Amino acid sequence: MTLKWLITGLLVLFICACDDGQRAGAEYDGFYQVTLSQERTSCDDQDAWTPSDIMEPYFKLRAQSFFGTPIVGWISCTGATEDTCDDDTIELTGTFIKKDGVWQQYMATSSSGGSETTCYLTYRQGIPALTGTGLSLTVTRWEGEITMEAGEECDPELVDKYFDQMDCTQMEYLEATRL
Repeated sequence: MTLKWLITGLLVLFICACDDGQRAGAEYDGFYQVTLSQERTSCDDQDAWTPSDIMEPYFKLRAQSFFGTPIVGWISCTGATEDTCDDDTIELTGTFIKKDGVWQQYMATSSSGGSETTCYLTYRQGIPALTGTGLSLTVTRWEGEITMEAGEECDPELVDKYFDQMDCTQMEYLEATRL
């Protein structure tokens, strides 16, 4: 009987020692309603933001792990209550990961330009910010037609190398209230 209590005690101690508190990204956990959606056709501060249609007004964010990597999963919802969310399906393009110490959405794509040396690169980055009532999200898109060096293949990994040759082409901004 004493051995059973000793093993149980060690198990509890081990479990408590492994629990380091709040999950990474848990500050974003919640159910949200988009209240403002705007876009800019360029990244120039002189260009005005114009209203855009709110295509999916509800979403849920949940801190979780994706193959061992902490993420904040974006889950689309069809209505104003959490039971309208599909808890099992995260949208990878909307999901946030921590890159360079900042939670962000990001996606890099590439496509060949019809010649052996031309590559079209796109980089999309969304940065969330918690607000007093929910969050805001600023998404920026950069694009560029790149002339590759000999031996390079048109690959999204080229974004880092050629980022300074890409132009900022579009911005989106949304605000959402935590329900």
